[in-house]
Amino acid sequence: MFDDIGRVWEAVIAILLAVAGGFARLLNIKDDTKFKWSRILSELFISGFSGLMVLMFARASGLSGDWLGVAAGMSGWVGPRILDLLTSTVGQTIGITTDSIDGDDAKKKSD
Repeated sequence: MFDDIGRVWEAVIAILLAVAGGFARLLNIKDDTKFKWSRILSELFISGFSGLMVLMFARASGLSGDWLGVAAGMSGWVGPRILDLLTSTVGQTIGITTDSIDGDDAKKKSD
């Protein structure tokens, strides 16, 4: 993943773009919930993580250049929803289904 310094900077920029996207989404929320630092920090962490995961997925899909930045910024805006989509897509690619995961959880609960 990080075989040269250019790819490291690409990852840092993707994370920053994703955090900016997450911050923009937080600023766009128009509800009366109480301001909490813990919520803001968790949202920004999730956005940054989403950006890194989308960067890796986009590289594997053959995207490069500005498309990586676009994908990272958008992933920060949608946060956890992109992680759900990536989980589903990667799971289908490698043969893991939601039923197989849920089945393991159901088995553990019944024991």
